[in-house]
Amino acid sequence: MPAPQGAILRPPAQALAPRVRAMWATTSLLASVGATAATVATVLVLASSDESTAAWIAGCTGALLSLAMLASAALRVTVEYRNYRYEVTELGLYVSSGWLWRRWQIVPHSRVQTVDTRAGPLHRLFGLVAVQVATASAAGSTAIPGLSVPAAAELVEELARRAELDEGT
Repeated sequence: MPAPQGAILRPPAQALAPRVRAMWATTSLLASVGATAATVATVLVLASSDESTAAWIAGCTGALLSLAMLASAALRVTVEYRNYRYEVTELGLYVSSGWLWRRWQIVPHSRVQTVDTRAGPLHRLFGLVAVQVATASAAGSTAIPGLSVPAAAELVEELARRAELDEGT
């Protein structure tokens, strides 16, 4: 999707690591498993208390909810991956994201306060790192959620160099 008219930059060039799709899909699958487990528990409680009609309604509703969660996750993973881009330019870090509500953000190098990396259990399982860029702005920070370890290290180094941050900040 093209950048909005009047944007000073072309769409960013860099994509997230392809493995982020598997990580997002796993996160969604875990949420769906949780919803399914809650449904099964509810059905068992209702069935054991002779509420068979309520058990059927709860079971069907839960099954539909779990299937809808899986379908929306498949769509979200594909479309969000396609639309999440970043690039370091002379102006700053340029990030575009979103598919229903598009967001284009430029973080000027001079506004960067810290560049952090984060790797939760699923990030580590898939060999990914998230990069968080905190700014001197009321708008807060921006994040790039799924980069390979080498790409994240390169991005952190480049942003820190351009923002003239000292090592360890």
